[in-house]
Amino acid sequence: MTQTNIGISGGNEVSRFYASAGYFDQTGTTPTVGYKRYNFRLNSDHKIGKAFTFGENLYAAYGDQAYDNNETQTRSNLVNVIKLMPYMPVYDPTTSDGFRGVNSVLDGGDPTNPVEDATVKNPGNRTTTKIFGTAYLEVRFTNWLRFRSTYGIDYANGLDYRFSPIFNDSGSVAGSSAILATITNNRTVSTVQLATQQLTFDKTFGDHHVTATAVFEYQGQKIRNENGNGNQSSNDLKTLNNASNTFVQTLKAENSIISYIGRITYDFKGKYLLSGAIRQDGLSVWASGKKWQTFPSGSVGWRIDQEDFMKSQTKISELKVRAGYGLTGLNGTNLGNYPWLVSVNANSAYYPFGNVLTGGPASSIQALGNTDLEWEKTKQLNIGLDLGLLQNAFTLSAEYYQRKTDNLILAVPLPPSLGYLSTTVNQNIASMTNDGFEIQLGYNDRVGAFQWNALGNVSFIKNNVVSLAPGVPNIESGSDVDLTEGYNVTNTAPGHAVQSFYGWVVEGIFQDSAAVKKHATQTAGTGPGDLMFKDLNGDGKIDNNDRTFLGSFIPKFSYSLNLGANYKNFGLTVFFQGVQGNKIYNALRTTTEGMVRFFNAGTKVLDAWTPTNTNTDIPRAESSDPNQNARPSNRFLEDGSYLRLKNVVLSYTLPEKALQSITKGVVSNFRIYVSAQNILTFTKYTGYDPEVGNRVPSSTLNNGIDYAVYPQPKSYQVGINVNF
Repeated sequence: MTQTNIGISGGNEVSRFYASAGYFDQTGTTPTVGYKRYNFRLNSDHKIGKAFTFGENLYAAYGDQAYDNNETQTRSNLVNVIKLMPYMPVYDPTTSDGFRGVNSVLDGGDPTNPVEDATVKNPGNRTTTKIFGTAYLEVRFTNWLRFRSTYGIDYANGLDYRFSPIFNDSGSVAGSSAILATITNNRTVSTVQLATQQLTFDKTFGDHHVTATAVFEYQGQKIRNENGNGNQSSNDLKTLNNASNTFVQTLKAENSIISYIGRITYDFKGKYLLSGAIRQDGLSVWASGKKWQTFPSGSVGWRIDQEDFMKSQTKISELKVRAGYGLTGLNGTNLGNYPWLVSVNANSAYYPFGNVLTGGPASSIQALGNTDLEWEKTKQLNIGLDLGLLQNAFTLSAEYYQRKTDNLILAVPLPPSLGYLSTTVNQNIASMTNDGFEIQLGYNDRVGAFQWNALGNVSFIKNNVVSLAPGVPNIESGSDVDLTEGYNVTNTAPGHAVQSFYGWVVEGIFQDSAAVKKHATQTAGTGPGDLMFKDLNGDGKIDNNDRTFLGSFIPKFSYSLNLGANYKNFGLTVFFQGVQGNKIYNALRTTTEGMVRFFNAGTKVLDAWTPTNTNTDIPRAESSDPNQNARPSNRFLEDGSYLRLKNVVLSYTLPEKALQSITKGVVSNFRIYVSAQNILTFTKYTGYDPEVGNRVPSSTLNNGIDYAVYPQPKSYQVGINVNF
């Protein structure tokens, strides 16, 4: 990774400016993956007489990203790395592309060559030109009344280009050859415009201080897509000119939001604080009659340290209590520009003419719309305390909050009998609560040339689904053909945390046929060495009704610690971050330990149950897994807690006098530093990275499922900061 930035600033009492330029280059962990960015920034502000101030911020950047087009698929290249037979060579000079393909007859499996996929079949390139700029004019009518008009534009022009060549790797699985090259050209142009008009009243009347603000804001986005693909008969032809099987599609979309905001704050002698606000937002993405919503909020505060009875205190430097309550809403643009509309797909079906099924192409409705879709609304109560001791050498900030979200939007499963290809529809069906407590402790001190500080934070949270829509008892999600054996892994239901893990409970391993007969019936193929699943409902058989809630991806608490120290010209900062009490469903172990199909496996399968190896928790190796030992269960559920050393920076700044003497005053500051990221992790999790997140952006109910995510890399940097 290489990063270079250069900046220049200057000005006087009338005009000031700052300009900078930068370059960033990072190589990815996998082949053909990387990112480059060139950027430029210019900021300035100018006073025009006594009443006017004008300024602007301009940012321009060009990004060039080489990516893996298979990065979000179930069979990602990382999954294929794990599943591929370990004896299979990567390269083969006898094939047209120089790589060895998979022969399912000889190799017994179907994972494709991951290096070939990354290098030949799946590499993509995204280039993006981005221009972001704002300009403002402020008019100061009096010392207590001013008006600011701001206009901004965010323009992005991106091209996604992919070229998949003609090749033949002599394999027998799907995707082992291509007789035509495929070119894909997808361009997206997005323009966001923002206009804000703000009038501010700020005046003191004796011991009373009042600030009032009125805001009108408009933000609109226009999106244009041009998608084209086709085939060429030569690897030398990498454009769509004279291509065959061409497909061209142009799309346009718009969304906008209008906001009216009013806010007033009041304090008496700086001790008693009161504020209230109300905003009305109108969002275009909702259906007619659902676009507008009003969101009020208010807060109170008491600075106890400013009271007369606290003036004799020498140890308490700050003491404040505060409380607030407000209503906020979800910006629905993350659901798309028209999430309530019925989707019509052209030429997606065939209408029978004259009893001939393929008589002619027809359009079809493949999903169900919802004209009642509207804002999610969240009510939140906050109660806080701020404390400083010994001139703020010790600081504490504590906050308790209660948050309830109504009209929560979730994808509700549809009955197959409705006949839609899309099996879910978004609905405002749920109510959910989050209760939590956060505390932050700080310490600052200095003794002579030695200065140090520490800032720690811990946050506790409890999530609970209060209700779903009538007739919807629960929502399951997380199914994957390869990594969960087609079963859902999460379940969202009232009385439990959202998308809790869900599955069977393993009691042990059957040691003999007598134990199989004595236990509840599992499958016809169950035998000694198979997992024994718990009969939770006591009906004598193991089925879907014996699944239960197994835990949550939400940590019981998360924490961080930032340490800093300076001694003369040396500086050191250390940042730790971690979570505790969460679960991760390690779906990758279905491959490495499941022994479902003939894939490469992990070393744990060497300890699989056999009549002579019974002291083990790994079930027997049996073709096709007749007992479904790899079904979702607590077998693959792991503790996701971790503590990670996220960042360390050690720096040295040349002494000012020596620097002035050496450079004759040309250089005012010279700092050299070394830094490292993600260099140390403490965890019991056996996967690649405990920071799993969600690899399926289209679903909100798959957090904490490890479908084989790429681990965060360790990185080391050496840098220099110079000021002239």
